[in-house]
Amino acid sequence: MKRHLGLICLIFLFLLAFSGSDLHAAQLTYIVKPGDNLWNIAVSHGTSVDKLKALNNLPSDMLKPGQVLFLSRETPAKQATTQSAPPTAVVNRSGSDGFYVIQAGDTLSAIADSFGLTVFQLKWLNNLTTDEIFVGEKLSVDKQRLTEVSRSGISLGNPALIIQKASQYIGTPYRYGGEGPGGFDCSGFVRYIYSNFGIKLPHSAAAQSAMGQAVSREELLPGDLVFFCCGRGGIDHVGIYCGSDSFIHSSSPRSGGVIYSSLSEGYYARTYHSATRIL
Repeated sequence: MKRHLGLICLIFLFLLAFSGSDLHAAQLTYIVKPGDNLWNIAVSHGTSVDKLKALNNLPSDMLKPGQVLFLSRETPAKQATTQSAPPTAVVNRSGSDGFYVIQAGDTLSAIADSFGLTVFQLKWLNNLTTDEIFVGEKLSVDKQRLTEVSRSGISLGNPALIIQKASQYIGTPYRYGGEGPGGFDCSGFVRYIYSNFGIKLPHSAAAQSAMGQAVSREELLPGDLVFFCCGRGGIDHVGIYCGSDSFIHSSSPRSGGVIYSSLSEGYYARTYHSATRIL
């Protein structure tokens, strides 16, 4: 009898440990759903596109529904740094300039102050959507990548805020001539989002393409406007670039209104025309 009780206890402990490890594994992975892209997965889980690609050895931004992605390989014992001690000297473990390796006790605020940056700038440089940082992670502190203050006086950091604002309207229906939260057409969506930041744009994709500074596809930064010629009458579609070939736009009634798409997709790769930088 005692032997049987001991065996039952061992089985119970084994199942408990196994279920606990499964729960932890579930928290560290994500199953790709139709319509997902790396950018929206990264934002919703407080990480970056570069980290997701590195964790999953992804050679491109292409995803397949049902694909399992690692969100983190951290152990429960590894906690985000929350102390306010100033950052130690830069340790260039990457072999190239312009990076800082996070040390114990660092905070985003302290690191930003140390390199003459704002927290917004530091988060933008590294695609960070939260203030969590981890010892050993490498942050870009390269000021040369920062854009100048815009003509309207909006400082860097607002590209991230603009994309965050735009993402709040995912799923909003397409409406011809619409430029409000109840429904948007493509240029109405862009006009509405930028109006929240004091930037006035015309309600026309073609007219918006004449605003700001023209940039090549290779120079695209988050917050830039990307334009397409989907018909035969010139520029007739616009979206807001999010980084890593992803952009957000009010597509069409059939496509579901405001969605994320990729510049690498066949249709948008064929119809891509140009881009401008408003900020």
